[in-house]
Order: sequence, then C-alpha cells, then structure tokens
Amino acid sequence: MKSKGYYFVLMAFILFFTGACSEKENAAEEPALHEDSQTVQVAIATDTGADKLDAASYDGAMSAYTAIYEPLVEYGPKGDIQPALAQAWELSEDGKQYTFYLREDVYFSDGSKMDSDAVLFSINRWKGKQEHDWLKTVSTLQTVEKIDDYTIKLTFSEPSADILNELTAARPLRIMSPNAVEPAGDPDGEFVNAIGTGPFQIDDYLKDKETTFIPNPNYWGEKAQIEKMVWRVIPDPETRSLALQEGSIQLAGGEMSKIPYQALRTFKDDDQFKVESKPGTMSYFLVMNNGREPLQDVKVRQALNFAIDKESLANELLDKNGNAAKGLFAETVPFVNEQNSPGYAYDLDKAKELLREAGYGEDDNQLKLKLVLQTEEFPEWKQIAEMIQSDFNQAGIEVTLDSMESAAYYDNLWEKQDYDLFIYRTYADGLNPQGFLDALFTINEQGTGVGFTDPTLSEHIHEAAKALSDEDRQAAYNTVLSYMHDNAVTVPLFYPNEIVVRDAGLEGFGWGAISDHPVRWNKLKKEN
Repeated sequence: MKSKGYYFVLMAFILFFTGACSEKENAAEEPALHEDSQTVQVAIATDTGADKLDAASYDGAMSAYTAIYEPLVEYGPKGDIQPALAQAWELSEDGKQYTFYLREDVYFSDGSKMDSDAVLFSINRWKGKQEHDWLKTVSTLQTVEKIDDYTIKLTFSEPSADILNELTAARPLRIMSPNAVEPAGDPDGEFVNAIGTGPFQIDDYLKDKETTFIPNPNYWGEKAQIEKMVWRVIPDPETRSLALQEGSIQLAGGEMSKIPYQALRTFKDDDQFKVESKPGTMSYFLVMNNGREPLQDVKVRQALNFAIDKESLANELLDKNGNAAKGLFAETVPFVNEQNSPGYAYDLDKAKELLREAGYGEDDNQLKLKLVLQTEEFPEWKQIAEMIQSDFNQAGIEVTLDSMESAAYYDNLWEKQDYDLFIYRTYADGLNPQGFLDALFTINEQGTGVGFTDPTLSEHIHEAAKALSDEDRQAAYNTVLSYMHDNAVTVPLFYPNEIVVRDAGLEGFGWGAISDHPVRWNKLKKEN
C-alpha cells in the first residue's frame, strides 16, 4: 500500500528528472567559453543542483549523482548485478540478510577512507526516511551492522529480489563521505558538499548556468583523461542541437539532454560528429484510464492496440532510432520474452470489428478520447501523438490531444487522472520490471492503481515481488506480463535507443552502467 508520501516523493523524483524553468532557458542563451584544450563541454537540460547534491536526496540532476557518487553494486546487461564499491556479497538462505564485502583501496575525493563506517553513515542517512519508503531496500530494512572495517550486514524484514537492483540506482542509496555533512559523520547532519568516490568532483557551480567538474585525484579506478568537464544548462532541445553544430558543446544526449530525432539525421550524415546508439531498457506506451467507461471494455482496449501501426512509427516517423514495441517492456529488461510479451500486430480491420462489437460506430456512436502528453522531456511525443491521432481516426476513433507543461502533466497522472489516454514511459535499468509495475499497477490505499485498476493484476505483481530464484521470478513475470497482454492493460508504442551525439574529436566514448550514467566520463579524451 502506498502512502501519500509516496506520491510526493515520485513527483519530486520526476520533476527534478525532467522539466526546466524559463529562467534556465534564458541562462542557456549565454554560452560560457572555456579555451582549455582538455575541457569537455556537455549539454544538460536542467540545473545539476550541485549545491544540494546530497547522495540520500532527490535534489539534483540524476546524471550528476552518477558522476560523483558510486553504488555498492552496479547494474549490468539484462539485469546482471556486478561489483562496484562492494567487491562481493552473500545472501542468507531466507533471503533476508545481505553481507557486503567492501573494496579496501577506495578513498573519497576529500582523501578520507571509504570503509564500513562511511557506508554505515550513508545507509543511516537514508534509513527509515518516509520519502524513500517506496523502495523495498528502505521500507523493509531493519538493521545494518558493521562486521569489520570492510564488511557490513543488512537485515530486512522480508526477502526481495529487488534489493540489489535498487542499490544500483542513481539515488538515493549511493555512498557519500561522512565529511559531506556538518557535524561530520552525523546521519542527520546538514549537507555541505558533494563528496563521493566517483571519478569526478565539483569544482565550480553557477546555478541555472553551468557546473564544472574536475577529476577526483583519489579515484580508485581508471583516472580521468580530461582536465575539466563543464555541464552547460540548455533546456531547449533545438538549442542543444545548434550548440553541437556550432561547437560550443562537444557532447549531448541520453536522458540528461536529449537531441530531437529530427536533428539526428543531420549528425549521422556529418563526419564531424559521432552518433552513439544502443537499445535501452525504457519504453514508451499509452496508459489507459479504465476508470472511464469505454476503457473498461477489453475489446476497446484491444482495438486501440490493433489500430496503431507501430512499425511505421518506429521505422518511418522515428527514423529507426529504436524498435516497435510489443509488450510493455523491451526484451532488454530481465524476464521479458516473446512468449510473455507477444504484442498486437497492426490490423485496422480487426480494430474496427472489435469497436463494433463493443457498440461503437464511426457515425452514430463514435468513440471519443482525450490523449494527454508533454514535450519538455520528450520532444518526439508530439509527433507520436499526432500519428496515433491519425491512426485512430482511420479506425473511427476521435482523439483530442492535450499537451501540458511538465508539472501539470505529472500531476494529472499521479493525482487528478483527468485523461482517457496518457503517453508515458517506463523506468529504466534496475527499477524494471518490478519497481515500475509496483508504481503504476498495484492497488493503493485509495483502492485504485495509478495506471490501471485491476485487483487480480495487482495481486500477481505482489506475488512476483516475493519470488527470489530466477526460475520462480521468470514464472511470476510470465503470469504478470501475459495477463497484461491478454487484458490489453496498456498500448505499448516504442522502445527508444539510448543515443549520445559527440564531436568526432572527442574520443574514448563508453556507455555508463545505467541510463542516468550515460557516459563513462573518466574515459573521455580530446583529440590532440
């Protein structure tokens, strides 16, 4: 059951992840100049919040956390959990105790040691906080104890296979120096500076304009190849594209600063740029408000799935910068496969037939729906919504588009629910599939689900959360995802690639572990 606090936390999480205010737009019109040949300039859509970048908070840009702070464990391909600050770990037979064995060669950027005491400080800073209780790691953590200088044990009230996944996220569970607060070492102390073990540290910060990062001199991994990174706030996607073309920035993309799909072809055709692309773990889809009478009929929901030409959407409209969706989640997400997520093929005649069976005709009783979207975070959603509107019109469905500002958009989803259809996106990486399913499709204390209200589906999701072995989890997610397909709970649309555009003179590019860590910043180097 989710508390009201859950809603406010997610709102904070999403708002800091997405929108940019008009002040930032004005600030971005004044590009800073940095002549240093080993300074790399990067576009970011929103202010980093560097002055309040507490590892146990939601107060800054996601990618800024991952440049400075590191997790105990790291997310790998298809959900494989890999060592990070913890070089190894053990799970008790009952699934309630995790023992982490820490690396012994790690120092924070201020020179202090990363050891059990530092990890306990970080954990105690987020432990028991209501704003974090949407995470299983927080809501079920009972005790944390120091076994020795480099070993800690966490005991939970119930087993959950999501613990390790949640620890990989950009925030709020990463490791921070006890010296980052005053008084030092006090878990309830006031945040002062962002001090982590990551490859970079903050050197200078101009709110709503830019943040300058310099290498962490004590970094335990591969040392940074550049002298500085300057992240410039450029809220407008078109302006980011122009800044790349003019050379005032050398890198943009990922969730931190998306480049419009219309502009990507220009960069792909220009030898002065490199477009890096790979399949991601996020997906775009339509939420269907089954509190509205027409969408309570499974035939109507199935008709909407059959009515959209997803192949044309992916290959023509979005220029093959991803793949046509089948199920809610892409097969890059653990436990998702063709059997449990077969999707609905484009079949306009079938869509019309199902609508007639549901009692809707093109003239006398036309189905009319409102589709809500926003373009601040995802500029391509306008094109997608217009194509959906056109496809639905061919099926005899009238769709009105309602484009909202970011804050109003999220308030509509999580609180007001004044829509029939709502274009949205899943989470990415370790928060899929369970974290996203919990957030949108389980029944809350008001007796409804945020994205769909179905007690049977909610129970299936709760059961999946209890499964621990890979075999049991696969069986549980087969049940959940097959149920969602059979009952047409969503309209999957598109699996976007993760895309970064860089100047061809910027070398050493490597993908980060998660979408909020889009680039291995320490590997970048500028051509001499």
